[in-house]
Amino acid sequence: MAPGPGQTSPGWGALPQDPAAHHPASSAPTGSGIVIWERGNTIDPRMLKLEVLNTAFKGKQFRFKEGLVVGSAEGCAIRAQHTGMQPEHARFYTDNNHSMVEIACKEAHLYINGRDVVRSELRHQDEITIGPLRLRVVDDSRVSSGAMQLDQLLTEMEGQEATETLYDFAREDLFYLSTKDPALRTRINFVIPSKDKFIDQAQVFLARLVKGGTMDEQQVDSFMTCAKELILNAHRHGHTYDESKRITLRFRDAGDRISLTIIDEGKGFDHRGLLAKVNEKDAAQAARERYQAGGFGGLGFKLITKLAKDLTYNESGNQVTFTVMKQPTA
Repeated sequence: MAPGPGQTSPGWGALPQDPAAHHPASSAPTGSGIVIWERGNTIDPRMLKLEVLNTAFKGKQFRFKEGLVVGSAEGCAIRAQHTGMQPEHARFYTDNNHSMVEIACKEAHLYINGRDVVRSELRHQDEITIGPLRLRVVDDSRVSSGAMQLDQLLTEMEGQEATETLYDFAREDLFYLSTKDPALRTRINFVIPSKDKFIDQAQVFLARLVKGGTMDEQQVDSFMTCAKELILNAHRHGHTYDESKRITLRFRDAGDRISLTIIDEGKGFDHRGLLAKVNEKDAAQAARERYQAGGFGGLGFKLITKLAKDLTYNESGNQVTFTVMKQPTA
């Protein structure tokens, strides 16, 4: 159970007696002053749901869950990368059957209906802002809706890519859209024509996404090298330079690592056989043989296996996902 007013909260010590010393009032979007504790019309925690108001999951609902933590760290139940999001930013809990939310570290800002708060009881229709995420409190005893269990929502977030928005890079300004909606800088799907012009522009866009975060410069170079090799492979070998085809890209910032999925419209290739040859032979020889066969060169493939933490193909070989850690590993 989380502490009451004036008590110590595990992990970051006692709350300051003067709220203004914790968060200057000028930092709040609207209103004035900082709320340490608010009591409202009590909602039975079993009837409380949280509705997502932005990102690709706008409109989705999940049930209030004791101990749920929101932040950018890997262990958080709900994660988002943003300059305003702390590793552990906010936590939900119950206190004597009251549904509560509080900041999880001294540096965090938590807004309830535009007011900068440290801790607050949740009330029907409250709007919560945690970093880039906006949530609305729903008392299910007042409003009946088909809410999702948290576990179901998280599973959908990870597994049902096809339900997410797929942006058309050639028609939409993703540079502008990702500035307007910070959530797109951590999770975005887009499609590009299989043409040199758009491949180059897509690489510039990806570089902007990874350089805007906390990624080590060397790791940025590793990510961009892998991205360039695999996107060009889709164009050259997957599509054999057929400019009528398209390449789908799925970018994910998962906190301590970044992944990119590249999908082409080709028939695929024997990725297992190529990897075996690269491991068995001199890389230059494997590259020459693969090039003569019209496929992905062994040198590029071997380079990617060294730079990426993970490299995974689908069965046919026309979809690949690679992951690069944000910080170098020993």
